[in-house]
Amino acid sequence: MRKVSFFLLMCVGLTAHAQWWTGWSQQTSLALCIHQTDNSFELYSPLQTSDPIPVSKWSLHNDTLRLECASIGFKATLTKRDSSWTGTWRQGLLKESITFHPADTLYQLRRPQTPQPPYRFDEETITADYTDSQGNAVHLEGTLSYPKGAGPYPTLVLVSGSGQQNRDEELFFHKPFLVLADYLASRGIAVLRYDDRGVGASTGPLDSADTYLFAEDAEAMFNALKNNPHVDPARLGIGGHSEGGAIAPMVAARNKDVKFVVMLAGQGCTGLEVLMQQNEALYHVKGVSDSLVAVRTRCMRELFDLPKESSVKDYQAVILRHTSGLSKEQIDSIDLKKGTAYALKQQLGTRWMQTFLHLDPAEYLPKVKCKILALNGWKDCQVLCEPNLNRIEDLTGGRAVCNQQRWLNHLFQHCETGSPDEYMLIEETFDFYTMETIADWILVL
Repeated sequence: MRKVSFFLLMCVGLTAHAQWWTGWSQQTSLALCIHQTDNSFELYSPLQTSDPIPVSKWSLHNDTLRLECASIGFKATLTKRDSSWTGTWRQGLLKESITFHPADTLYQLRRPQTPQPPYRFDEETITADYTDSQGNAVHLEGTLSYPKGAGPYPTLVLVSGSGQQNRDEELFFHKPFLVLADYLASRGIAVLRYDDRGVGASTGPLDSADTYLFAEDAEAMFNALKNNPHVDPARLGIGGHSEGGAIAPMVAARNKDVKFVVMLAGQGCTGLEVLMQQNEALYHVKGVSDSLVAVRTRCMRELFDLPKESSVKDYQAVILRHTSGLSKEQIDSIDLKKGTAYALKQQLGTRWMQTFLHLDPAEYLPKVKCKILALNGWKDCQVLCEPNLNRIEDLTGGRAVCNQQRWLNHLFQHCETGSPDEYMLIEETFDFYTMETIADWILVL
């Protein structure tokens, strides 16, 4: 999934004592906090400054709260749902839906699992320079971390999820690949994690890149390890998260030097089915009714099926046909306003998305002859656990070890609903038991 990190932290209240609520948005990278004390409000951006930004206007009528901060052009309209607030916020041209959850105090960014130097592992830089199948020169750079002491070691190459990410797969200030590399080193396993092309120290064009091209990048980094003195080539595998969980078996299907595969939240269903499952799950956890979720699902399936050359008017026609007769509130709840046609056309028309929609693990999973470990979070709303694990098992003829990780989301965090809204609010970066499962499985190969 294409990831853009932003966190909005907001605290609002109804009574005379201080109250706080927290929430986040995917569209910017600033943290904010609004706090009510007695009958006044203050806005904070705690990741930038400790000084408050005053709320210039606010009103509360029934279950609707409106806030405005004129100094930064901020406006929010929120409706009470149970103990949370849900609504929209604006700042300049930016407008986005958001949910704010109850909190005890001003948010402080805590990532207790992130290892700090001096690390309990040694490391070295690994590079790969090659020409991809489109004729582009690509330079990739990453970090090989390995246990202190004598080697060589079993080694896992990690491939990040969709969206260009650094070698730690960093998002929402979490660094899951660094956390996993640190734990695996403590168990005697080396890890290579690398910057995606176009990020950090890695270079290469992105305009025409898709999953297949990213698989070429992953294979180039895998091949760069074959003769490394810290790596045991007889125990050299590849694994990935989300899109990386599709790329890892792609590489293994054609590269016989891959000795094992680890799929973390990897897909077993086609890209189209993954997106349909995702749409349904995400709107259900938002509390949208079954009937409206069904409208959204039918509309998106038709949009996904439109030819690539379709116009914005074609997208608008589909949206208007499916939302005819719905109220503005109902349309807003499933994000199918007429104005979304242009954004959907831009997103669905990209080479990456067109490739993903037609991606089918049946093309590569049956060809993987090495051992496979597939782990999916039970509450994952982006790559749903049960249908994808079931198909992985079917496509591998039952050879893959497939486990549902209970109570975990797409990032393998313990969670309440599995919604992406929770990712940044959760302090945990990577479930310890899942990391232990990976290490135990690799060490007995």
